[in-house]
Order: sequence, then C-alpha cells, then structure tokens
Amino acid sequence: MKKRLTLTSLSAALLLAACGRTAPQPDTATGTAPDTTALQQQLSGVTRLSSVLGQTLPDVAGLAKTGSEGDTTQELVVAYQDRAFVDRLAAHLGARVADDLPQLRVALLVLPDTLSVNRAAAALTLRPVSGLRYAEANGYQGKLPVLPDGQHLSGQGLTAQADSSDPLSEKQWWIKQIQADQVRGISTGKGVIVGVVDDDFDRLHEDLKADGKIVTGIDTSTGKELTPDMPLTSGSHGSGTAGTIAERMGNPVGGAGVAPDAILMPVRIFTPKGFTGSFNVAKGMVYAVDHGARVLNNSWGGGGYTQLVKDAVDYALGKNVVVVGAAGNDYSNLFNGPGAYTGAINVGASAGDDRKASFSNCGLRVDLFAPGDYGLTTYINEALSSPARESSYGLFNGTSMASPVVSGAAALLLQLKPDLTPYQVKKLLASTGDPMNPDLYPCVKGYNRLNVKSALAALQAGKVPADGGSVQVEVVDISEGSPISGTDVILTPLEGQNKGMDYLGRTGNSQLEPSAKTAFSGVARFFGVEPGRYRVSVAGPSVNEYGGTRDNIMGEITVTAGKNLNLSYAHQVDFYEYSVVNKALYRNNSLQTATDLTTIPNAAFAESLLLGGAFDSANLVYADPVKGPDVDYLKLSVGAGQTLTVQGLAASIGSKTNVQVDLLDASGAVVAAGKAVAGAISKGGGDSVASVKATTAGTYYIRFSNTTATEGLGAFYTSLVTIK
Repeated sequence: MKKRLTLTSLSAALLLAACGRTAPQPDTATGTAPDTTALQQQLSGVTRLSSVLGQTLPDVAGLAKTGSEGDTTQELVVAYQDRAFVDRLAAHLGARVADDLPQLRVALLVLPDTLSVNRAAAALTLRPVSGLRYAEANGYQGKLPVLPDGQHLSGQGLTAQADSSDPLSEKQWWIKQIQADQVRGISTGKGVIVGVVDDDFDRLHEDLKADGKIVTGIDTSTGKELTPDMPLTSGSHGSGTAGTIAERMGNPVGGAGVAPDAILMPVRIFTPKGFTGSFNVAKGMVYAVDHGARVLNNSWGGGGYTQLVKDAVDYALGKNVVVVGAAGNDYSNLFNGPGAYTGAINVGASAGDDRKASFSNCGLRVDLFAPGDYGLTTYINEALSSPARESSYGLFNGTSMASPVVSGAAALLLQLKPDLTPYQVKKLLASTGDPMNPDLYPCVKGYNRLNVKSALAALQAGKVPADGGSVQVEVVDISEGSPISGTDVILTPLEGQNKGMDYLGRTGNSQLEPSAKTAFSGVARFFGVEPGRYRVSVAGPSVNEYGGTRDNIMGEITVTAGKNLNLSYAHQVDFYEYSVVNKALYRNNSLQTATDLTTIPNAAFAESLLLGGAFDSANLVYADPVKGPDVDYLKLSVGAGQTLTVQGLAASIGSKTNVQVDLLDASGAVVAAGKAVAGAISKGGGDSVASVKATTAGTYYIRFSNTTATEGLGAFYTSLVTIK
C-alpha cells in the first residue's frame, strides 16, 4: 500500500486525503461530501490528550533489561525542548546527567545498569513527551577508516635536498595533480581555521608548529582544551590529516599541504580505547564552530544514521561552516559518517591515474573525488620517542587522506571569499574538477576529481553558484495533530548528478523556534540541498514506536536556490496503542491491556480532551498481531456523581471507518452503548456518542471499535472525552 502526499498547510479536505481518500465520506442524507473545515477548526482548539500525557514519564518497571534489547551502552542521549525536563527525567530514572550541550539542546544521561537504554529510548518516543524532542542510545560506533593502512617513513631518509625549502614537495604527487602548487600566489588558506575532528595531531611536529598556526581545541574524552604547546596525547592518524590540509610551506623541512597557511584546531574524538561516542562528536563539532572554525574535516566514519550527529552537522551548516567527510574504504556504496549527511561534502579517494582508488566507496552519495592513494605528509610514527616523532613522515592512505585534501581546498576558497556558503563551496569544488577515469570502476562516470586551480579561477571570474535550498518537514498525527517523532523522511533527487540518491532525515518531537535556522524544531531538516525536483518520502512511523499504519506518504516538491521550503504532512498513528503490563508491552485490545489514563486528574477532562487512534489488526511491533478487528480500550477514573461522555468521530472527519464508542465498568460490562447522533459536534453529534453518570467513584473503560470492515490505511478516528 502507498500513501498519498499531504500538506497540512492546505485545505482540510486535502489533509484528509492523506488517509487514502480523494474526498471525505459523503453525507448519507444529501449524497454530497460534508464540509469538514469548520469541524477541523473546532477540533484544533481542543486540548490534545497527548499534551496532557506528555507530562507523564514512562513506567520505570517497563524499562528493565530482559537481555534481548541489544544495548551496547548505558548512555542515553536526550534532546530536550525544556532543560528542566532533563533533571526531571534523570530523577525519574535514577540516572546521572553526565553532560549537557545547550547549543543543540541535548544532554547525556547515564542510566542504572538495571535499565535498558534502547528500551528507554523507545519508550520516550512512544508518544509525545512534554519537553522532549527525541532520545537515542549513545551507541554509534565510529571508526577511523585507515585500511589499507599507510606507511611510516623516516624524514631523514626522504630528504633529497636538505638545503632547499620544503624538500619533500617533489614527492607529493597529489599536490601537483590537483594543481595546488600553482595557486599559492593566489591563496594559501591564510586565516581560515580548519577543525581536525579525528584522533589527536602532533602540535609539536616541526612541519606543523609555528606562531598562530595552531589554535586551542578540545579533547572530547575529557572535556579539556588542547592548547598549541601541548604534546601529542595519542594517535598518528590526525597528524596525517592535519598535514594533508596545512603542512607548512617555506620552512626547510618536509613538504607543504593543500592550504599551507590555514590554521589547525585539534578536535579529539578517538583515544587509544577507540571512539568516544556520538555525543562527544557533537560536542567537539559545536566547540569548533563556536571557536571560529570555518571548515570541519571528518576523516572517520561509522555505521548508519544518528540524529545527534546530523544535528551537529546541521548546526555547523547553519553557522556557515563547511563540513567535509571521508566516504569510507568499504569498496561499496554506504551511508558512512558525517560526510553522508545532507549539505556536507562527501569525498571518495582517487589514485594517480584518476581512477578510483580500489578501496574507496563509490556511488551517488559521493560528491567528488580527491587523491587518497599513499600521499606523503606528516603521517607520524607514534611509536617513536620525541624528538624523532616530531620529524617523522609517512604515506597517508584512504579516504582519510582524500577528505582533508578537500578541506584544504575549501580553506583556499574561503580565504578569497569568506562569505561563501557551505553549498557554494561544495558546488564550486565538485563542478570545476577534472573528469574521473571510469575504465576500471564505472561508478565514477560523470564525477570529478578535485582541481583547486580551476575552482579558484572560477571564483576569481565571479562564477559563484547560487546557494542551495533548505527543506523543513513536519509530520503530525492526522487524528490529533500532535507531532510525531522517529519518522524517517527521505528526499530523493529526480534530476542532476545525485539523481536517485536518498538524503536522509528524521523527525524529532514537539516544537522549538521554527524561524531560527539553527534551532532544531522537532522536524526533519535538510540544509544545502541542490535546487531541483525531489521526491519526498515520509516513512511510516517507526516500527519500534507507534501503532497505526506503516505506509509511506510520497509526493514531489521543487527546491529553489537560496529558499527555505516548509512542509507539513499528516500521518496515521495511534499514540495509545501500546501499554506496559508486568514489564511487557501489549496492544490495548483488552481490559487487561487497556491504556491506563487513571493518573490524569479528572479536572483535565472538564472541557474535553482530544484523543485519536487507528484501527489496524495486522500491525506488528512488539506484541502479536490482533486476531480479528482491532479494538482499543482505555482506562480512566470517574468520581462519584461525575458524568463521562465520549464522542467518537471518524466518517465525519474523512476516515474510511465508522467508530463505535461503548463505556464499560470495571467488570467489563457495558454500562452505556454508543449511539449515532446526527448534527454538529457542538450539539453532541458524531459517529457514536456514549455517556454515563457514575453513582460511585471507580474505574471505567472506553472501548473504540470499528463498525466497518475497513482497517489499516485510512482507518482512523478522533474522540472528545469529557468528565464533569
């Protein structure tokens, strides 16, 4: 099944078409489709039950480990709207707040060993939670793509002309291939700070150190700053990266980098124990951006998508900082590391003959290629003792080398025109290169290898490309209008070099300031998007989070240069489908597994609460599928003398179904069967209405059932629940 695209900013009729209909249900008396505009406006002014439930945190007992969650960490990333929420959640879970990153509004919690991080992340996104945007395990597995590894060499053994300036330059084939040696009278990257997001680099290396050459950075494993005069902590990879970007020029040792006068900033995200975590990556990127970096080089990768790293990349792009990443050495086409996120520059490795380096990833996600096949630079031998280490060189290799070649090129452009946007830098570098040779690897056909001379010539000639566009995609529940977190959103170009490639994003939860470019508002955001036509795919809500259907909403948009496109789509979910009983998750299709609303004060229902759901008997998430039609039970408390009234709406708001509302007592006996009432909702109308006055205080159940045979796509309902 496929859903149709819906923009909720348009008419109510179009909004309702998202559920697989071309028009709302016809009025049986007149044979015409009812006008739902007034009804939608009336419902929009009613308080949502999800906003009230949002004050309720998940049951801790339901988060206990069972051994099957696949946890790799006890650290939980919490993206918040309200910082006070973090402390409230930590106290509720018995967790410790280990760190906070207010620029991205994310915090890091360490959960007790008895609780499952993956279960907690899923529970927190099961329904809207007030103050929370999203939650995810801090379990992303980053890696330095150093295979096939480089070779450490002796600087003395390589020096053929010791009395000349930069004696190793003659051996740096890659500098000549991209013609970086021919532009040094035009630009050397002077004054441009490049953040080296990597393991550490040797700040005392004789070919890297100089007054003003290195600025203070950060060791994300400790949170402490790394000053220019500090010795190497650990690692050789970052030194190879740093030298490729900005190895000094004009000193009587070594060679020279792509941008020899660029300024280097260490951002350490790897230690001898390995990757320090996605939270630390975000912290390091934010630090670099806030301390003046204009380029972030990421010669590392990892498996798959993480919203936190995307937030960090988007933060940089929103601050006009270029993000460059290594495409990876997996001989494949993978989503790998920061370079794979929309707006970043993803770099594959080329060899000296302009063929793809055999190991390099290749495919639509790669933006351009750069030399990455054994390039001589300050790839130090960490095993050497000082001062021998500070004069060691090596043959750096992999997309780890290709990425900093492009970062250096970005610095050259930014020296000449500092107001270039990340998209303009990317477009200039990718469009002015030399064609790759597709003889051995046809996947590079149509792609270019970096040529900095051509890029700078285009810039000097005033051939600055128009800026890219940006897209914001909000996804809300069709029956309640509440924002939906954890929904994958994909933009797929229908034209251009990247035709057919998926740009990936994911929605958060609730709203922040939607007008601020760098404020993450609980929508899926895409910066630096190539202008043109795109297919938009809004995936069914996460199979680990919601009830409802799983089908995609699909449609087409046009992205305009320099413009922001705001989209709002309606999806079909059921925030209340699942409940925790004895630490297990069940569907709410019985009295025993009813969604528990008894903790909500009855005063909250006094003016009615808007509640919605869906009918879907085949929905598989945590529990077994329902055998037969889907029925939803909700449990609440009613005080003595109070009247519980429930108005169920389905066909009258465009659903394919009719909803039957029945009220049951604690024993399961029906005490008020729903009756169809014609007329406006303000007069008690709707598909079905039931009301009961409680003689004594007690527990009552609402049962929502479907009187039609239609379930799944388009089978949703809304209700107004009142206790007064």
